[in-house]
Amino acid sequence: MIEGPTRKHQLQKYNISRVLTVATEPIAKDKKIDNVDYKFIHVFDMPSQSILRNGILKEAIKYIDEAVGNDETVVVHCLAAISRSVTICVGYQMLKNNCTVEEALRMVQSVREAAAPNIGFMSQLRIWERCGMDFSEENYENLKCHIPGVYDVSQKTLWRFPVIDDRTKIRFKCRSCRKLIFSADNIMHSIHDSCKKYLIEPMAWLEVKNAACSLSHSCGAKLGHFDAQGSKCTGCAKFVRPWIIIDKSKVDKIKAEEPTAA
Repeated sequence: MIEGPTRKHQLQKYNISRVLTVATEPIAKDKKIDNVDYKFIHVFDMPSQSILRNGILKEAIKYIDEAVGNDETVVVHCLAAISRSVTICVGYQMLKNNCTVEEALRMVQSVREAAAPNIGFMSQLRIWERCGMDFSEENYENLKCHIPGVYDVSQKTLWRFPVIDDRTKIRFKCRSCRKLIFSADNIMHSIHDSCKKYLIEPMAWLEVKNAACSLSHSCGAKLGHFDAQGSKCTGCAKFVRPWIIIDKSKVDKIKAEEPTAA
């Protein structure tokens, strides 16, 4: 990733012959440079933006793969080189290096420190990883959570089941019903030990009654708070949407070797 994909001297310096733009608008025709191939994929930088069931990730990675296969250099471009373009680069690294989301993200962050896909993109990349990086779109058709009272499609969001596999060391049970409800892999935002809450990604068991409401487990236990509009973290001041907070006092933290309820 570089800044300014319309700057001729930069493209020439890095011998770039292809530009992939993942944004809401393509590069203007008068800004394009001769002998450079441009591809545009319409993508919103929003947690609700799908990249799996509509084939966006597949199309982007295919374009990069074609360039690499032809010994060409391609730049992946979005507005800020933080979320959308990073997501595509992380996906490509995952597929080509057969690595985890976290490993691929660290690779990208080694050259772009600010790299930080939004919560929805990270959620989908993790789902994709655990589906064996399979591009079959039918696997991802039902990744939507209905939020009562929210009719704007852009504010509906992805949901997940708890991420549990051999690599998952820390898991969390509902203190009331003792069922496993999320794992450390589902925690989407770093929270200091002194904080009394966990910020998690959208989960399939969520009992959501309004766009902003108390958060309950399917057993009826009140666990925290949900806000579809998002909120600002008091620790790092980063805005996160959707805002799904679990009170630490409502769950029990366990190690992987401890038996979990079905």
